[in-house]
Amino acid sequence: MEFEHLEEKEAVERAALLKKNGRAFYTLLSVKTADPETADVLERLAKEEERHLKLIEEKFFPGAGFPEEITDEEIELEKYVERCCVSELFVKKIDVEKLVHLMDSDKKALLVALEVELHASQYFEKLGSMAGTEEARKLYKELAEEERGHVREIETLLG
Repeated sequence: MEFEHLEEKEAVERAALLKKNGRAFYTLLSVKTADPETADVLERLAKEEERHLKLIEEKFFPGAGFPEEITDEEIELEKYVERCCVSELFVKKIDVEKLVHLMDSDKKALLVALEVELHASQYFEKLGSMAGTEEARKLYKELAEEERGHVREIETLLG
């Protein structure tokens, strides 16, 4: 896929960072939680984030001029995201370990995760509507639907 506009490249950077931070967040939380059901869901979400990251890297990184795998140094999105809110937390370079350390309850962690997953589903839906090819449109729509599935799983845990 060729990237004709810088905005498309930034969108891919943002999507990849969203997945990378999500994977780290869920992995660390799954170890921290004492509830086995919550830990299982968080482990599954971490694996899903890893799979999504690989899909994004395989489909879009060569066309965007990125190497095969994303690194922290390649993702500088502070200039792209000007306002700060929880839903956009994972599209910034953050210390996920410090964030998890601040989570003093499963409920607080799940509420952060819920907002981030809602944002991710909306973000991928928007990318799908703006995609230049049918292949990209289909991939982003599938990712958006999977993110909505994550929302449902988290809502179930929250009761």
